Amino acid sequence: MKSQQRFIIGLVLALILIIFALLNGQGVSVNFFGIQLEWPLIVIIAVSVLIGAVVTWLISTSAVASAKKQIKELQQRVTELTKTNKNEKPAPKPVQAPKETPSDTSKN
Repeated sequence: MKSQQRFIIGLVLALILIIFALLNGQGVSVNFFGIQLEWPLIVIIAVSVLIGAVVTWLISTSAVASAKKQIKELQQRVTELTKTNKNEKPAPKPVQAPKETPSDTSKN
């Protein structure tokens, strides 16, 4: 069901993009490092979107790699602490302090 919904959404977005491209086919002058080019508006927009997507992907890939490294380090630490905890003797049960009796308070 989800794949059908994604397919339909993809078709709708593709149709919108095609209509946008047909309506905005006029050339746009672009100056890039002293070079002047005449490109259709849709190409300029598509290239800008692709550059933004690549930059976003690179940043997110770096963040994901960093998070995976931290998870691995923390899992190793948990394993070490679990082994250490198994090797230690259990703590002795706490002993309650003796209760005061009326004869103890009269000595003061």
